[in-house]
Formats: sequence, C-alpha cells, structure tokens
Amino acid sequence: MLSNTIIFFLISTATFILGKFYIFLWSKIQKKNTTPSGFGIILPLILIPISVTNPDFFMLPILNIFIILLAGLIYFIDDLKGLHHWIRISIAFIFGAGLFLIEAQNVTYSNVIILCLVILFGVISVGLTNMMNFYDGADLNIALIILLAGIILLNYSGGDGVTFKNTGIVFCSFATGFAIFNRKPNCLYLGDAGSFVIALFFLYFLISFIIFNNIPVELIVILALPLFDVFYVMLIRLYYKHDMLSRNYLHLYQRINIRYGSFFHIIPQLINVVAIIILARLIEISSLDKMWSLLITSFLFTPIFYIVCRFLFVERGYFFGDGE
Repeated sequence: MLSNTIIFFLISTATFILGKFYIFLWSKIQKKNTTPSGFGIILPLILIPISVTNPDFFMLPILNIFIILLAGLIYFIDDLKGLHHWIRISIAFIFGAGLFLIEAQNVTYSNVIILCLVILFGVISVGLTNMMNFYDGADLNIALIILLAGIILLNYSGGDGVTFKNTGIVFCSFATGFAIFNRKPNCLYLGDAGSFVIALFFLYFLISFIIFNNIPVELIVILALPLFDVFYVMLIRLYYKHDMLSRNYLHLYQRINIRYGSFFHIIPQLINVVAIIILARLIEISSLDKMWSLLITSFLFTPIFYIVCRFLFVERGYFFGDGE
C-alpha cells in the first residue's frame, strides 16, 4: 500500500499535468481568448479508475462517482457554449434528487417523506451549485474549499477511517494541483461543470450524514461563510432591484480582492472555519453534542464575523450597497 505522501505527490502531479493538457485543449477547441473553464470534471475522472480497480478505496460508492461525473459532463456544455438558466437549474435539481434516491434505497421512509426529501435535496443541489459558481474564478477560492474538505476527511476518526482518509488525500491532492494554476488570475477555472461537481460531492456528504450519520459534520462549517455571503449579496441585489442573472462584484471575497489584491480574500474563510470548530468544541464539552454545537456556532458566529469583516475591509458604498 502506498503512503499518503506518495499518493499526494502522484495525484497532485497528475492534476498539474492534466491542467497543462486541459489548457492546451481548451485553446484548440474554443478558438478564442477565454479562460479555460470546466476543469472540475477532472476530479471524478481521477476517482473513477482508482474506484474501479479498488472498490473499497473511497468512501463514495462507484455508482455515485459515475453519476457525479455524468452530471459534470452534461453541465460542461454550459462552459463550452452556455445553457439557458432554466436548463441549468433543471439539471442541478434532477441530479441532486437522483443522488438522494440512490441512497434512499437503503432506508424505509414513507413515500410522502421520500417525495419531500427528493424536492428538498433537488433544491439544495441548485443552491449549492450556484454558490460554488459564485465562488469560482477568484484565485484559490474553490481550491481552499476542496482543500479544507480534504483535511477534515483526513482527520475524521469515525466510520471506516481508511476510506475517509483516502478520499481526503485525493481532495487535498487535487486542490493543490489545481491551486498551482488557479493562484494566477484568468488561468484556469473549475467552471460551471466543476462547480456542479463539487456541489454534488458536498450534497452527497449531506445526504449521507442525514441518512446514515457517518460523515464528519465539520464539513458544514466550510460552507457557512460562503452561504451567508451569497445570502447577504442576494439581499443587496433584491433591495437595489438588480437583474439576478447578471454578473456582480459584491461578494466579500470580491470586494477584498479588488481593494487589497493578493490572497487576502481567503483569510476570512480560514478564520471562520477554525473559529467555529474551536468554539463548537467548547460548547460540546459543556453540554451539547458535536452536531448541534457546530450548527449553533455556525449560525451565531458566522453572521457576526461576516458583518465585522464587511465593515472593516469593504468600501463603505459596498457594506450594504452596490457602490452607487
């Protein structure tokens, strides 16, 4: 069995090489000066060969990985030519509902509950996909989310520890290989397809946690700040009657990046994750279990921390506004 260090080196190197090849192919296929996009479909492509040759290597069943790959390949059309927003929403809803239905075969819910959960996870899939899309493009934003997920999986001690660690090391490796490109502006993006792929991975984590309670609940902490940021910006856009389908530069990371440059915009995400985990641990010791400690801390700490960051680091015209 290869060590984690060797696996990390091999997969991060493979991701880097595939990134170079992807950029070359994009320039030949698109025939225009656009940033290569859609690279996120490489992650399930890396997972599948390993899963086929060693079915017990990852925490994700092979079927789920294939479905996530298929979803990414279909969504890839949006990176190449663009899709109508209702088609994108429908694809995200269908695959989100489909992932739940696969897992629901292992439980005995009533038809009414299954129908409600199908709709719920379909809607969550749409929301997560859009959130990831909002965060794709900014240097190291999505790479950090994937890396943090990998670190949490690597350190998870419950369930089958080996398969969680294997999945975690692949996530960390892919994030590192991708970050080498994504650290440079307009070099390589996960794209719409890649954002959809990452959203489906997180959706699978959520479904598995709710049904089987065998996924590290710390994964929800990673999404706390991005989700609140998207919610906050949506309020701004609704208040100022923006076209909700148009591009905007109102998100916290965008304003920080525009104002300060460099990689300062990823620091709030790191602080938020670490602070929530530490605070939740203190609450857990006193009375509550881990899940409720993390949920309560995420909902209470994140909004306060976000508002403070927005007040300190964002221009006054953008604190709750569009700069006009």
